[in-house]
Amino acid sequence: MERDHARWFKPGLQALPPVKHHLVDDRLHRLQWNENPFDFPPDLKEEVLQRLSATAWARYPLGLRPWGLIDRLARHYGVTQEEVVVSNGSSDLIRALLAGVLSPGDAVVMPAPTFLLYRQNARIQQAAIVEVPLVPDDDWALPVDAMIDAAVAHQARLTVLCAPNNPTGTVYTADQVRRIAEAVPGLLIVDEAYAEFCDQDLTPLLPLGNVVLVRTFSKLFSMAGIRVGYALAAPTVAGHLQKMITGFPISVFSEITAEVALDHADRFYAQRDLIVAERERIAAALRDLPGLRVFSSGTNFLLVEVPGAKHDLVQHLHAQHALLISDMAGYPGLDQCVRISVGAPAQNELVIAGFRGHFG
Repeated sequence: MERDHARWFKPGLQALPPVKHHLVDDRLHRLQWNENPFDFPPDLKEEVLQRLSATAWARYPLGLRPWGLIDRLARHYGVTQEEVVVSNGSSDLIRALLAGVLSPGDAVVMPAPTFLLYRQNARIQQAAIVEVPLVPDDDWALPVDAMIDAAVAHQARLTVLCAPNNPTGTVYTADQVRRIAEAVPGLLIVDEAYAEFCDQDLTPLLPLGNVVLVRTFSKLFSMAGIRVGYALAAPTVAGHLQKMITGFPISVFSEITAEVALDHADRFYAQRDLIVAERERIAAALRDLPGLRVFSSGTNFLLVEVPGAKHDLVQHLHAQHALLISDMAGYPGLDQCVRISVGAPAQNELVIAGFRGHFG
């Protein structure tokens, strides 16, 4: 007789759908996961390998944390080491933050639509999720007063923002984020995965004490496959977050790669300028097509509302141009939307040609 071993897991975890076996054909143009279309430069890969070859692989890193990278990040952003936490990707930091702060029944406030990971992790903690709707006719603008009212009314232990927002691409200004941080009763997590694509720097908000900025090397620094994320927060907050991070959170390889990326940051920012220019080129071309609504974006992707059968468009792009884009039907209010990651120029030409062939 088979026993129900699942009963040992938290009810919030049991309620989540199972993880599906999912492989993507790498021969296709993958414009669905907001990756950097330009790989880590070959000469910098060689620099990483040279540094790695001089490192002992049989030994654990010195100290439970990647203190060398922490020091490098502190110097890069003009903060102290005590304000930096490094982990295995920004998603792990978000998981740790929600697990460390939320108990069953605690309120967490977030806009909707936003990155689904926040809701998923809040459900695991059996928290009360309070979503503040964004409005497409207002270009998904952040309703600051409504966010504050919701956080105060529910005495939210956490308020979560993605700035700029995924999947809408909307940029939230520093003044908007500051107003929320100053008014909410709990911590404010700001996921800045795409901040470099709109030249946004929210580090001046750190002295408020309740702001946690979560960042990643995945997007700007072409390191999605390496898995390095970090958080900046007031020393007390960062100190408690460190306790939630597993010992030896990243490999020596990941730490060295991140340090090399920071040593050559100017090269990645030059790539960023090309990605932003390509984003605006795609947006302008798609706005010329009938029936499409292209929302403004401060990220490396575009959210597009399309008329008619969206499935036909997705299939057309896949069959005729080997393109993969994201169908956003799983997000509230985005039933008619697709999200397109900005690719290399030749890939973006395929996107434009594919949309013109379908809607032109």
